[in-house]
Amino acid sequence: MFKRYRVPRDRESDTALVRAACLGNGDAIAELYQRHGAIVYRFTLRMCGDASMAEEVTQEAFLAFLRHPHHFEAERSAFSTWLCGVARRQLWKRLERDERFVELDDKEEPVEAPASGAPDQWLSRKEAVEMVRKGIEELPLLLKEVVILCELEEMTYPQVALILAVPIGTVRSRLHRAKARLATLLSAVPAGAEKGIRP
Repeated sequence: MFKRYRVPRDRESDTALVRAACLGNGDAIAELYQRHGAIVYRFTLRMCGDASMAEEVTQEAFLAFLRHPHHFEAERSAFSTWLCGVARRQLWKRLERDERFVELDDKEEPVEAPASGAPDQWLSRKEAVEMVRKGIEELPLLLKEVVILCELEEMTYPQVALILAVPIGTVRSRLHRAKARLATLLSAVPAGAEKGIRP
């Protein structure tokens, strides 16, 4: 869907492109979509697991920008961060409508990781990656999205807080809980077999 984009040395800033897009410049709109469409698409695809829905949500996010370009404030966030926030709201509306939303139980106790087993019980790297992937898919959406944004997309906590519209402390707390749920999957993996999740 998205071609690999080689950034030119005289690359225009996103702010300049946004300004041009607001004036109806088609080239600027296309450039913004080329630069930032992929991250929005990956995020929504990882959240819903539906390529068609992810593509539609990505397009809806850009259309929302074109309808209300003044909602983006360059001094508050990067364009990609703001756009992911728009896509997230669009996606959650769809998931709630389709009854795919799973409420997060704030009273739930974290899962404790068992002691590491013997070497012959360790998982291969391929098995470990697959187990972690399945574990992420099974997380409640509020935990799943912080793992996707913080770990897979490698966004900073402030960026994720802006996307989710929550305090940074909430991002950290949800990520901690997500890690606790995934800990049992990683406990049987030998050092270096898994791609670590940052503390």
